Amino acid sequence: MIRYLIVMAIVWIGVLIYAKFFMSTGQMVHHFSSGIAKDPTSSTNFLPLFFWNLGGAGMVILLGIIPLPIYWYYILTNAVSVGMVISIIGNPILMFLGGVLPHGIFEISAQLVAAAISARIAWYGMNRLFRRKKQEVKYFDLLKQSLIDYLVLVLPLMLMAGIVETYITPVFLKMVMPH
Repeated sequence: MIRYLIVMAIVWIGVLIYAKFFMSTGQMVHHFSSGIAKDPTSSTNFLPLFFWNLGGAGMVILLGIIPLPIYWYYILTNAVSVGMVISIIGNPILMFLGGVLPHGIFEISAQLVAAAISARIAWYGMNRLFRRKKQEVKYFDLLKQSLIDYLVLVLPLMLMAGIVETYITPVFLKMVMPH
């Protein structure tokens, strides 16, 4: 799973850089603004935020059952949306430090782990179906291990991200962003 995680991290960083340097602010806002709060300092309820993020990670893992690299879309849209938020604010460095970094350490890590789990499942299917390659592990065992990885790795990271995003990030945003 480590090699999948490394690839996902590289893609995430690459897309973030691409969005920052090659997409106009208008393009990014048009494509990715639907889920972003109008007031970055507004308080959010913890449970809906936590379940939304956890459900998104779970969904990308479930989509790994389809033997296609659908997980790339998850990584790309998350990276572009973060790049958009950072780029439309007057001071992107302060926005990153106050608005993304505190909870992003946990949330982005969880997203990358979820995408890596999805990639592992999808590649198993692609190897089995398209390459007719015999697998060392049984599909059920792979799914069981993926569920364990989700519960042990993704869930706690998303829990921490939700707590930080709900209760700590707004405080940092108020400190670093002008009113």
